[in-house]
Amino acid sequence: MKSLLFALVCLALGFNAGAQVEPMSVDGRATANWAYTLKGIESSFSNQAGLSELSGFAANIYAEQTHLLPEFSNVGLAIGLSTGANSGISANFSRYGIEEFRQSRIGLGYGMKLSRELSVGVQIDWYQTSITNYGQNSQLSFRIGGMYSIFTNLTAGIHISNPLGIEIADNHPIPSQFNFDLDWRVSSQLTVGAGLVKDVDYDAGIKVGLRYQIHPNFRIMFGAITEPARFTFGINLDLQNFSIQSAGSYHQRLGISPSAGLSYEAKQ
Repeated sequence: MKSLLFALVCLALGFNAGAQVEPMSVDGRATANWAYTLKGIESSFSNQAGLSELSGFAANIYAEQTHLLPEFSNVGLAIGLSTGANSGISANFSRYGIEEFRQSRIGLGYGMKLSRELSVGVQIDWYQTSITNYGQNSQLSFRIGGMYSIFTNLTAGIHISNPLGIEIADNHPIPSQFNFDLDWRVSSQLTVGAGLVKDVDYDAGIKVGLRYQIHPNFRIMFGAITEPARFTFGINLDLQNFSIQSAGSYHQRLGISPSAGLSYEAKQ
């Protein structure tokens, strides 16, 4: 029964039940994956070029209950450390699926600044899929990304995952995805942006997002994406070195997927 539910959800969202699901921080989930200009520890799950902004030890953890189905788990953990004034490293782990069909990923990432305007990043990924009665399959892949400050208040982020199109097994693809995001800081309180996402097997999607700093310690976020179509929202509460995030993603046929996260960053 769980396997049937999982397959139906995958079909409704428009992806292969054998394909890996990409992790994402709660801040990214709150803005419909408009996340490829994020900096700091959250970039471990999106664009590793942002690791160049780490200023000490940092950690991020998230959990999502996919479409309010208790059988589904979607969790992730990232830890990071600055390796100098212009570079940082991270390790992350994520897991998605049900008991009969489980997907896991471990990533080791590095980001560095090449100049004041340009940062680049790379991550080596180890994927594993476990299917009851069929065993396990594992595979290595990688991803690359960059960020460029076009103007003081306008940043572009570009990211490619699995650029070689590696499969974890026959007809079980690892995501080969291209993301391009623009981040416009309208004021000290408001940031808006848009982006393009293209998976090699699916139609391109357009995403838009907004972050509004209501209070120095409190931020609200909204987003929308066309492929698969959904609306998102969330909040972020800063408490000195900690921040608490909560988000929701709404799909017209499958309903809401709530998520929550916690971040820690020790400033140097």
